[in-house]
Amino acid sequence: MFAEDVGIFPDNQFSQILFNHAGNKGEEAREVIIAAFTAMNQPKDKRSDLPAWAGDLEYVNGGLFAGSIDAPVFDVTAYRYLRDACNEDWREINPDIFGSMIQSVADPKQRSELGMHYTSVPNIMKVIGPLFLDDLDAEIDKAWDRAGGLRRALTRIEGIRVFDPACGSGNFLVVSYRQLRIREMRILERLEELTGESTKEMFSAVKIANFHGIEITDFAAETAKLALFIAEYQANAVFKEVFGQGPASLPLRESAHIVCDNALRVDWEEVCPPPGGGEEVFIAGNPPFVGFNARKEAHKRDMDHVLKGRLKTYHRLDYVICWFIKAADFLRGHNAEAAFVSTNSVCQGATVDLLWGEVLRDGMTIKFAHQQFYWSNNASRNAAVSCVIIGLSDRHRGQRRLIGGDLEASVNNINPYLVDGPNLTIKGVSRSMFGLPKMDIGNIPRDEGNLILTREERDHLISDHPDAEQFIRRFLGSKEVVRGLDRFCLWIRDNEVETAKSIPEITRRLKAVTEIRAESDAQVTRDAAAYPHRFGQMTGDGEAKEHSFLIPRVTSVRRPYLPVERFGADVISSDLNQVIYDAPEWAFSIVASRLHLVWVATVSGKLKNDFRYSSTMGWNTFPVPNFSDDQLEALNASTRKILKCRYSHYPATIAQLYDPDKMPDDLRAVHRENDELLETMYIGRPFRNDTERLEHLFKLYAAKIKQIEKQAAKGKRGKRSK
Repeated sequence: MFAEDVGIFPDNQFSQILFNHAGNKGEEAREVIIAAFTAMNQPKDKRSDLPAWAGDLEYVNGGLFAGSIDAPVFDVTAYRYLRDACNEDWREINPDIFGSMIQSVADPKQRSELGMHYTSVPNIMKVIGPLFLDDLDAEIDKAWDRAGGLRRALTRIEGIRVFDPACGSGNFLVVSYRQLRIREMRILERLEELTGESTKEMFSAVKIANFHGIEITDFAAETAKLALFIAEYQANAVFKEVFGQGPASLPLRESAHIVCDNALRVDWEEVCPPPGGGEEVFIAGNPPFVGFNARKEAHKRDMDHVLKGRLKTYHRLDYVICWFIKAADFLRGHNAEAAFVSTNSVCQGATVDLLWGEVLRDGMTIKFAHQQFYWSNNASRNAAVSCVIIGLSDRHRGQRRLIGGDLEASVNNINPYLVDGPNLTIKGVSRSMFGLPKMDIGNIPRDEGNLILTREERDHLISDHPDAEQFIRRFLGSKEVVRGLDRFCLWIRDNEVETAKSIPEITRRLKAVTEIRAESDAQVTRDAAAYPHRFGQMTGDGEAKEHSFLIPRVTSVRRPYLPVERFGADVISSDLNQVIYDAPEWAFSIVASRLHLVWVATVSGKLKNDFRYSSTMGWNTFPVPNFSDDQLEALNASTRKILKCRYSHYPATIAQLYDPDKMPDDLRAVHRENDELLETMYIGRPFRNDTERLEHLFKLYAAKIKQIEKQAAKGKRGKRSK
């Protein structure tokens, strides 16, 4: 349809054949399409066994109709849709929409399992721009008045190959091809202006054979080839309009190298041979986003194939990390660079320590990075995922490009957290490296609900047995903290067991706990059956003497500050919170700061798009300066101001107070004062932005690691001397 509308085929040639020979209801449409496609795959003198009408069709070649040819059987409705499609004007079709077309018709279950994401042109440009186009533009601009320099740029363009090892329907390849053709034409036009020489004898040196891809589904792989054919024809048409000549449309001379295979099993160098001579290879794409909970057995086997023996552990990491490992292997020692879109999980939490030591070895560096942003595409069910873009190179020297939102900076180094800083990784520790108060996880009942009470159950128990009230405490998880909800639990100290058992309902519940724990597969739980009045896992005594600060372990990224609340000694926390028992007030000020939030967001990781708070990663590694007594007292006062402001809005909950669209102005103001107070203790003034916050925190962390290593080395020397 495209070919006949743009003049590659005679006007309406294919459509008329279909209408004239497929029957009134399309009963012969399948046979007509198969015969037509077979004819287009053969020179005209080789079609004696085909219907006479097939002799008029053009010989296409180029592999477009190669291999076995089949077509669906059409019913009346489908045939009507086909005729309607033939009547559309296909001249202005945009090849990069093929991804959306595929996502509209591909099997939804298969699409979900493959983690397919089809990508808009603006988002593709975020990848291929800093990967190679921006550098090429700079070279062209620098040589704009020098014919020799422009010819060298043309030679460079001719030697560029683009490889997408998760190419889907070819969007990255199509956009890369078009962008290179645009720059080539720009140079040729400028050469005519500079030299007065005609370019009529010249033609494009950008070949679609220089575009390589791997795609696991055959339909998408074939669509990628077709999209590149269309992109080539359209670019040739523009070239002919500007320069007055172009190649014949048919037969096609070559095709893109798109392989239908599993990218994690096939050798990438067989699909896209490493560059030689003056060639360059740029790997770009949007590999599948398949998280731990979405993985199938096939994904696990793929990860074993790529990662076994290379990473200490990887089974809980995202599938996409395999593409980074394989890309780094391809790049080493070659004139090549790579950039991938990824979920932000690759630069957060435990993944950083496990993955990036293997990627960034032997001189590999992060050439550029887009910090976290929401990635959307042209799909009919538009996915919006929190993503990053990371560009890799082992040949890049000089400054790196770090892009965050609308800001861009040239930096000395980009570390695996996508921050300007040294290539270190944050490792979780059991105690604060900087002398902060101890933070624990809350208590785990391991009781199948027998130690937990609703408000109604609590009220009923106290009504029947008033003495039971002494054994009942408020029991709060993360939802209760954030939404102001109530739950209760039985909390019985060892010296209170006999008194508690005098209450029949408590005895019944403790007996149920004993039976449940005794049947557990875990030895630690079976051991706990001897103490049914205790929670199955407690940190210390599991309770505060005076007060506690509760911090939900998972919280929405929409909130401008991490939720933290102060409670009295009557509250027991579940394991859905982190807890600081009987801490000084200034600890609250730190948890509730912007500075702490950006650290946690960077190093602790996320659960989907929510912050995942970890004491070992987020709190115990958080760098703080050596506070003076006066500074600590100022932070104590700041904590009291925040709490007083909150109480003035009672009964508003944490969820209501920290909704970014509804946060009270006075609460926002006292938080801003707290931020300014704390940050001034770090550098003498508030930080300008989150980037500066992170850069300073990473410097403090690196200095602490160096100090620890120095002390350890000194200790070893002392032992040897003894």
